[in-house]
Amino acid sequence: MRLSRILLILSSLACFFVQSQNFTEFKKTSNPFQKLQISQVLWQKYLRTDVDSLKILALEIQEFDPQNSFLDLTFFSKRILGCYWVRFGEIQRGKIQLKEALFYHQKMGDKESETEELNELGIAFYMEGDFASAKLYFESSLKAGKESNDPTHFFMAELNLAKAYEKLNLKDKARGIARHYLNEAIKRKKNESASNAYGFLSDLALERKNLPLAKEFLDKSIGCLGHTDNLFFKAQAMNNLGAYFATLGDYNQALDYFQKALDLRKKTNHRKGILESYYNMGSLAYMQNDFLEAEQLFLQGLKKAESDGFTSDQIDFMELLVEIQKEVKNKDKEIEYYRLFLDLNDKNQEILLKNYEENARLVDSFEIEKSNELVKSPPNYFWTGILVGVGTILFSIIVLNYFLGLPKFLNFPKRYDK
Repeated sequence: MRLSRILLILSSLACFFVQSQNFTEFKKTSNPFQKLQISQVLWQKYLRTDVDSLKILALEIQEFDPQNSFLDLTFFSKRILGCYWVRFGEIQRGKIQLKEALFYHQKMGDKESETEELNELGIAFYMEGDFASAKLYFESSLKAGKESNDPTHFFMAELNLAKAYEKLNLKDKARGIARHYLNEAIKRKKNESASNAYGFLSDLALERKNLPLAKEFLDKSIGCLGHTDNLFFKAQAMNNLGAYFATLGDYNQALDYFQKALDLRKKTNHRKGILESYYNMGSLAYMQNDFLEAEQLFLQGLKKAESDGFTSDQIDFMELLVEIQKEVKNKDKEIEYYRLFLDLNDKNQEILLKNYEENARLVDSFEIEKSNELVKSPPNYFWTGILVGVGTILFSIIVLNYFLGLPKFLNFPKRYDK
């Protein structure tokens, strides 16, 4: 039985105090409408503070409704599980869940959910290293957000889009959209979001060697956090401070902050954040010509990236391991690492091509779904736009990779969003 949107709105009266609800209250209620609303609050909370609890939340929903009688609840649990699998490293598995949720909510005309799921899919592609696809999903999220009733949805994906632009070397666009996101976050007193935006702008300023501006943004980023207990944002602030002191050449201070970030990320089991910390600490050792320490840190990061299933991070670590062997003139090991690097790069290209093929199949399945509807609606060119855009940019990336070869510089600091 499908949940009626009208009933869902009416049920919000019974959940007036939902913001104060916790997981215990979520388990206690047998009302599916209340369960859905409380789970939406918990989903947002767990994304920021406790990713592993996302899986528990999704499984609790499935146990509550094993027959999938309440479809809004069923497909929201798919979104929750998709977010978990993406952050756990099983990105393909997560994307399947997120796309199922997206198709359902598109069919229902639920722009709020569509906006959020497109953003989450963009994060999935970003974490996979497919920045061209990520960009298109973030842009589509913003487009859907303009039709959403949630007043924050029209800019929700902007900082993620800015980070995708930065990866695609569109620096001016990245700065511009990040500043707009920051202004909207400040206007709505979203301190954690503002802190995240200031941190990103600080990184961009560091890349341009504009240290005074980087420090200004960094101070504002930390100031926005106040006395927060959120370990995720505390860790990001420690990481940003490490990057700043590394640029200053104060390596002891930098290492201290990178280590603090790593310790906090281990406490929250923030998988991607842990990889970022190993990368930054290894890069710091590399900058000081401590190649043995750098190699050990990169190997630790590589091992974790392998166990967590993050191919693009494996490539980053392996590329620097090749550079280290060049520095110490160990030709045999250099060749060994380089072969592994090429294998990983081939695997990554396969992922990009698979993404292209998956989007092609999604276009077909979405069109078939539309043709089965009783009431015809105007054509939806969303998936066609995704397919054409991804295909064009993917072809360009493959050609550029072929002709330009490997980058020979450290991308420091390495950034990660969620």
